Amino acid sequence: METIVKRCSRCVLPLNYPGITIDAAGICNYCRETDKTDLIGEDKLLEIIDRFRGTAGKYDCMVAFSGGRDSSYLLWYAVRKLGLRTLACMVDNGFVPEQTRTNVKIATDILGVDLVVKHHHMVKDCARHTLKSWMKRPTPGMIGMLCAGCTLGLRLKLNETAKENNIPMMLYGAGEPERSFAEKYLSCDPHGAITKRTLIFGFISEILHNPAYLLNPSSIATYAKEFLFRWSPFFQRQVLRKVKPHDLVVVAPFFFIRWEESRILSVIRDELQWGECSYTNNTWRSDCMIAIFKNHLYNETVGFSKVEELLSNLVRINQIARQEALDRLARERDISDEFVVEFSELLGFEVGDLTSALNMARDKGLYDRVGRAVWS
Repeated sequence: METIVKRCSRCVLPLNYPGITIDAAGICNYCRETDKTDLIGEDKLLEIIDRFRGTAGKYDCMVAFSGGRDSSYLLWYAVRKLGLRTLACMVDNGFVPEQTRTNVKIATDILGVDLVVKHHHMVKDCARHTLKSWMKRPTPGMIGMLCAGCTLGLRLKLNETAKENNIPMMLYGAGEPERSFAEKYLSCDPHGAITKRTLIFGFISEILHNPAYLLNPSSIATYAKEFLFRWSPFFQRQVLRKVKPHDLVVVAPFFFIRWEESRILSVIRDELQWGECSYTNNTWRSDCMIAIFKNHLYNETVGFSKVEELLSNLVRINQIARQEALDRLARERDISDEFVVEFSELLGFEVGDLTSALNMARDKGLYDRVGRAVWS
C-alpha cells in the first residue's frame, strides 16, 4: 500500500526535505523566506554587451552551450536578439545523451554559429569508483559526489576555448530558480548553514563510515580539487590562471532578464527544433546522464529529487500553480528502466547490485516515512 506524501501546503516540498519546518498554516520555511530579488534589467545588460560588440577578432562572445534548455535559449538570445557574433562551446564530460548531441547540431546549424566541442574525463574517471563505493553504504550525502570534477573540468575547457579564440566575453545560463539540497545531506549539520567546515566534517564522517572511497586515490584527489575550486577563490584563481584570457568578462543574462520556463521551452522547441530526452518527462538537466541518474538515486533513497525542488520554486515565483506542480510531479519525477540499463553499461556496474543497494537504503529508513507516488 502506497503512502500519501505530506507536503508544504503552498509548494510541493515533502516534509522530510532537509532543514524544512512547517508553520501552523502548513507553509514551509522555504516559502516564507523566498527572496524577492529584483532583476538588474535588460538595459544594463545591453550596456555591458555593447562594450564588446565588434571589439575583438572573429567573435564578440562565446556561449557556454550544454545543449540543455537554458543554454539553448541563451544561444538563440545571443544571436537573434542581441545580434552578437557568437561561438558556441560545448564541454562533453562523457555523459551527454544522444538527443542532446542532436539538439546541439540542429541549433548551431539553424543559428549559423560555429561550434567547438571540448572533452574532459574528470567525471568519468571518478564516477564509477564513487558509485561502486556508494553501493556498499548508500547514503544521500555522497550522491552529489558522482559529479565530482565537472565544475572544474567545465571551467577549464571554457576558459581554454575563450583564450584560443581571443574572445572577450562569455555568456552562461544559471537560469533555473533552484536551491541545492545535496550539500545539506553531506553537511555534518543539515539543518544549519552550509560552510566549508560543515562540509569537510560531513565528508570525513562519510569516509570513516565507508572507507571504500579511499581505495582510489585519484578519486579522492578529484573530490578535493572540486571542493577547493568551489570554495577557495585562491585555488580557483591558481587553477584558471594559465587558461584565463586576460580580460574575459563572464555574464549571466538571467541575472538581468526574467527567466521564464514556458517562454524558454516555446522558443527552443519552435525555433531550434529542440527535442526532449526519452529517459524522462522532465526537461531540467536532461542534457547530462549523471544529473538524471542522481535524480533517480535521490528518488529511490529519500523519496524526492531536484524535480520537487524546481517545481516548488516555480510555484514561489508565481510561474505555475501548486496543482500544476503536483500534476507535473506525477509525470516528471521518474526515469525509465531503459535509462538505468543504458547508464549501467556506460559506467560499468551491475543493475542487480544497484537494486540491492537501494533496497538496503530503504531497509535503513532513508525514506523517512515518505512513500511513492500518491500526490495530494
